[in-house]
Amino acid sequence: MNEERQEWINKRAYSLWEQHGREHGHDQQHWEQATRERDELERIALPHHLKRSGSGEVDDATRKAINGTRNTTAAPTRKSRPAADRGNAV
Repeated sequence: MNEERQEWINKRAYSLWEQHGREHGHDQQHWEQATRERDELERIALPHHLKRSGSGEVDDATRKAINGTRNTTAAPTRKSRPAADRGNAV
């Protein structure tokens, strides 16, 4: 397992632990969930041809794309106003 992948899984497992109230005794479940999430991210992040075949690890292009997803934050969503507040514009 490469260092970047390991770091991502560590941070995600820690985040899951925090989200679940920092309960002790669930570390294995958090680790497995984080690993499954990373596997899914790698599976859908980039086309198959950019992954090293059979190695279980991804190439530099995939790592850069995955790192890019870590550094982006979701833009705030714009809430729509209730119909009564929109006026009668048609």
